[in-house]
Amino acid sequence: MLLTINMLIKYRNEPNSIERIIFIDEKYDSCFLINVFDNTLPKIKKIWEIEDGLAIGEVIVLEDDPFNLIIREEDITEKAKTLRNEAWEIINQLLSYGVINLLDSKTRSGVVKKVSEDLRVNSKKINRYLKRYWKRGMHINALLPSFHNCGGFGVQKNSGDKKRGRPREMEGIMGEGVNIDQDMKEKFQLGITKFYLRQNNVTARYAFEQTIKEYFRDVLENTPDKLPTYNQFLYWLRKNENLSNRLIKRHGKRNYELKHRPVLGSVQQEVRSPGQKALIDSTTSDVYLCNEFDHSIIGRATVYFVKDIFSRMILSVHVCLEGPNFEQARIALMNMVENKVDFCKRFGVEIQESEWPTAHLPECIVADRAELLSHASTLLTERLNIKIENSAPFRGDFKSLVEQQFAILNRQVKPILPGAVQSDFKVRGAKDYRLSSVLTLKDLTKIVILCAIHYNNNFVIENYIRDEEMIKGDVSPIPVKLFEWGMKNRAGKLRTISKEQLMLTLLPSAHASITEFGIKWNNMYFTNETALREQWFVESRYSGRKKVRITYDPRDVGIIYLHNKDKHSFERCFLLEHQSRYKEKTLEDVNYLQKIEMQNKQQHKKSGLKEKINLMEQVEEIVKEAEKKSKKDRTNISKNQRLKSIKENRKQEIERIRKETVQVDHASLIKKQVHEELNEADKVIDFPDDLQLLRKFQQKGLGNKNE
Repeated sequence: MLLTINMLIKYRNEPNSIERIIFIDEKYDSCFLINVFDNTLPKIKKIWEIEDGLAIGEVIVLEDDPFNLIIREEDITEKAKTLRNEAWEIINQLLSYGVINLLDSKTRSGVVKKVSEDLRVNSKKINRYLKRYWKRGMHINALLPSFHNCGGFGVQKNSGDKKRGRPREMEGIMGEGVNIDQDMKEKFQLGITKFYLRQNNVTARYAFEQTIKEYFRDVLENTPDKLPTYNQFLYWLRKNENLSNRLIKRHGKRNYELKHRPVLGSVQQEVRSPGQKALIDSTTSDVYLCNEFDHSIIGRATVYFVKDIFSRMILSVHVCLEGPNFEQARIALMNMVENKVDFCKRFGVEIQESEWPTAHLPECIVADRAELLSHASTLLTERLNIKIENSAPFRGDFKSLVEQQFAILNRQVKPILPGAVQSDFKVRGAKDYRLSSVLTLKDLTKIVILCAIHYNNNFVIENYIRDEEMIKGDVSPIPVKLFEWGMKNRAGKLRTISKEQLMLTLLPSAHASITEFGIKWNNMYFTNETALREQWFVESRYSGRKKVRITYDPRDVGIIYLHNKDKHSFERCFLLEHQSRYKEKTLEDVNYLQKIEMQNKQQHKKSGLKEKINLMEQVEEIVKEAEKKSKKDRTNISKNQRLKSIKENRKQEIERIRKETVQVDHASLIKKQVHEELNEADKVIDFPDDLQLLRKFQQKGLGNKNE
């Protein structure tokens, strides 16, 4: 098994000892590990020792990270964010001296001392933050305080009647002061928005005075000792402040973009190992597709590729119907950490792990100044510690690495794909290639996957300049060969991360409803073990519906993931049996089907309305005729007589119906007998009605009697 940074290992003879790999040298000879539970510092160990332990079963690789805290950014308290960001600033300062200097005990103390003097922070605190950073996964949220283990997390404390804080120096003259309640906070926020967040750069003191004049006029005139102070106003202004939003409001967006926007990229262009940098790009395919359900034409898809710069290997593919945007780019990045054997199996492609040996995150992602050039992309840097670089203008050398992949795809399979557009598309007299489309989104995805596997394992990269080490190692310029050699000889920079944490960061979220019919999302119904065990659906029917937060994968909406806030984890929810038509379908296909069904339903309603009106007209005609007949029969009968004779009338009507029924049945029997006798004599006589037939039969009976 290939060892990677951030991997957790456990020893069978030490069940309470779990170590995390925090560094691997370039020669893949040694690594540094730290025990995630005790207070020890990192120790060095040979790679072969761990590999031998894995081979004989004494060492186990752990899949579940005990410090994998699944928590949304908006669920983190302001206090925890502040402490985390302070620690992150210290860690960044430490890392600027080089990781190897922090791992070496001889140089670490000097670095810590220097940072302590620069930032005026106690060295013990710095060492505590550094250990926490290494132990919990080496990303920004690893530095979060463990408030989730304490009681009353996130619950605002009631102040009571007694004034909080130190008493005023002139309390007898100025009064005791007041606690800030919810009403005052709302007035503060109104004043901040109206008077402080303006582009004329007013001071906080001015905003406070205007807020008092606008919203506390009655208190100022009647009970001035109950007024909030400037310090209280300033405290809540800073506490709820969004610095980026304040800078934009006060200085303008252009000024913010020029002087204050965070620069999270890097100018470092040298790439020496796999995973150090990856490229992402997208393009519109040249193939028209059909819907999964009724094979109606739905247009062309967008194809994403993520490639490793060092080895040129494809790390991820994604095919979707939406145009290039950050949401779809995130799903393409999500595919990087998915096990490729399982991913390919979903599309009916069987491979070995060695054919596509990537399920990790890179250190840096380079984009083509498109969907990742946005504020939303900062979540990759803040939550996953991934650097983002946007390729500068006139850097065709970077762009061509991934863009050539689309040209290769077109050369390999485009000529044999139905619905593929050619150079004469939309030229007068040319064939309309859209009418030839038969492939679905799933079909095209499968084709792209097969092309990616073929490229990774067979494509010879022209003009790939091998260095001396590669030449000595006789490395072929084939992506998978370069990748494997780089991981063994250059200590690849790929990082292991839990799928759950990446799902929370990259996959889109939504709200679902707990109903008596199941967990409803996007007009589909799901269930899970917890919902059945805890009788959510019974409770919903009794107490009413409630909302829950879910994460979903637009590539397959047959499964959604329910957020478990208490355990900071996910729980899978599966489609109910009668919803199986949505299984393994994309979100685009489901939305299209629901749209078509809604249109058909509206069309049926329109046509049904005409028939309903015809029915009503027929019923009204029958009612008019009945009223006309009834008016003649009840002219001389009083209301009292009509009501008294209901039972008798009912009895007489029943007798009349019975007699008519008997006569009709008797006539039908006679008609049948006559026809049978006439058919025997080959004399078929058509009688105008049943009455003539009855008379004929009676005459025949009299004749037989006389004989």
